[in-house]
Amino acid sequence: MTAPSTDMPIDTIPMTPFALISGSAQWGLRFPDDVLEPGVSVRERGLRFQTPWGVSENWQVIEVSGEGTPDGEPRRILNVFAHGWPIDSIDHEAFRKVAWILQEAGVQKILADSTSGSLNKMLKPGDFIIPFDVLDVSQTRYSLSGKMTAACQSTQLFCPQLAGLLQDTAEELWPQPHRVVGQDQQLVFAHNWGPRFGSRAEANAYRIMGADAMNHSTGAEASLAREIGACYVAASFIVRWQDGILDTPPADSSDLHAGLRHSASRISLRTMIRTSLTQSCGCHQLRTLTAREDVRFAQGERGGTC
Repeated sequence: MTAPSTDMPIDTIPMTPFALISGSAQWGLRFPDDVLEPGVSVRERGLRFQTPWGVSENWQVIEVSGEGTPDGEPRRILNVFAHGWPIDSIDHEAFRKVAWILQEAGVQKILADSTSGSLNKMLKPGDFIIPFDVLDVSQTRYSLSGKMTAACQSTQLFCPQLAGLLQDTAEELWPQPHRVVGQDQQLVFAHNWGPRFGSRAEANAYRIMGADAMNHSTGAEASLAREIGACYVAASFIVRWQDGILDTPPADSSDLHAGLRHSASRISLRTMIRTSLTQSCGCHQLRTLTAREDVRFAQGERGGTC
């Protein structure tokens, strides 16, 4: 595929409180067109935004009529393809580029969809899962702050209000006999930067540490959403067991994915149509930044570097 021209125009970031980060759950679809959701259209496609770490591409603005929204008013949803990953390179900066854009847009509610690999023999391919917590041993190098003098709380990385709405929507739309596993099961997602899948040893280590599933996106997005004070929920479905979890080689997941991607995409879209801007969840209060200079780490106080 030809790389996009560097002289393409840069667009102005639109303002909206709603964002949908598209991931592998939607791959192979023209989203949202192929979902055929009533009252949904694309206002702008192919948007490119400048960030402090470079250009982020493959954005669009989805327009929703008042049908189905809790206040009966139309809304716009800012949407990026494939977690903001560039098509022609590996760039883990993409996560904070996306978060910075969402912050500039005034986004308050974020849903990110994806697929994932199971680390838990009880989670089967085809299960729709809503994580409760994250296991990210890298602690997300790509912070927006870029320094260790600020930190934010991680007691609630996933919004319980959005998670409840997502579960209700999934239970309505996810095809049987596949299951919907909500936050009441307290599933833990491990983060693996990719692009390769986790090794057998890595999968076993994450399983021993308490992780139930893993993918390439959820850990980084959850941390960055907390940094910008937004509500965040992850919508994922299992496409395979991770290598080493079962004694048999992983089966080809192509047919499973093709059969479930429309339902997964409709669940994501309809959840963002139905969500309100309530702050009763308390997510916005967890953005508290702790000035670690108060611990007197400054060179003058310590008599040297720390």
